[in-house]
Amino acid sequence: MRINDSGLFLGNKKYGENSMIVYVLSKNNGLIKSFSKFSKKKRLSFTILDEVNFTWQAKQKDSLGYINLELEASLKKNDSFISSLIKSSVSELCIKFLPLWQQNIEIYIDLQRLIKNLDKKIELIIFNYVWWEILFLKNTGYGINLDKCSVSGSKEKLYYLSPNSGNSVTYSVGHKYRNKLFKLPYCLREKAVSNNFVDYIDALKISSYFLRKSFDYDLSKFVFRSHLINKLKTL
Repeated sequence: MRINDSGLFLGNKKYGENSMIVYVLSKNNGLIKSFSKFSKKKRLSFTILDEVNFTWQAKQKDSLGYINLELEASLKKNDSFISSLIKSSVSELCIKFLPLWQQNIEIYIDLQRLIKNLDKKIELIIFNYVWWEILFLKNTGYGINLDKCSVSGSKEKLYYLSPNSGNSVTYSVGHKYRNKLFKLPYCLREKAVSNNFVDYIDALKISSYFLRKSFDYDLSKFVFRSHLINKLKTL
């Protein structure tokens, strides 16, 4: 069978003398893991989250098959240190947690939106990445409720988040249980950009907790995501 599609390059690793295992988040077919052959004259020279067009071929869909990539658009011009860490962190999460061959157009669109804003001021870049992780949780079936109080139904003055249910509550509802709840950072509570990087670190601690809980995986193994959080601590 043969598939033609477009997507976002997530990375590759060498396999044998003349092959690579390539990961692509495709628009219409979800995460694809496949072989790609190369020679001394033609090597893979893509950057993570480059836009690509590709042809994938195999006898059957459940085999790795072979993929041929063509560059559509590169992000190299936007490669600040922070944006590089974010792109690599996105790649880690997608490769580890997304199932193969399962389309998720919401994640794909959210990722395109994130890419388009990687050349903005750093506070906006981090804000967008934090919310990309929150939406990643939602679109993989493990969403947390940041829209209204699960007790009163109020959409205003949300202040705490339950680590058990993932539901948010107002200050008045949750204060007596405050030692058992997350305090919502400004960027999640108000859905607005913060100039305080500690706020983003706190938000990533919350998404870390729910990613770990949802996928039962030690997030400290995600090298680039850990580097990103450590970098934020220096800003």
